[in-house]
Amino acid sequence: MSRYTTVKVWQLTPEQIANYKPGMDLGEPDRIEKVKLVTFPDFDLLPEQRNGRGRGIRIKGRMTSQEYEMQRNRGLNDVQIADLYGIKLDTLQFYKGTW
Repeated sequence: MSRYTTVKVWQLTPEQIANYKPGMDLGEPDRIEKVKLVTFPDFDLLPEQRNGRGRGIRIKGRMTSQEYEMQRNRGLNDVQIADLYGIKLDTLQFYKGTW
């Protein structure tokens, strides 16, 4: 499959745009451009992930008590842990109340 496709481009005057009707024949295009296709990953194949604000941490779903304890053992406080996982401090405190 090619990474590029062709796009036909017409340059219309304001009067032509005002009089344009869908499906109307515009004649030959003014130019034909070769553009790169935009592709998106197949999200069905990717595991569910949440970004940890660019710090290389990716978590799936909720933070577990084991993950919290691991970060506490590293010497991080609650504010730093919440920032690391990309969650609000209130959310972290809610999690701690449910463990």
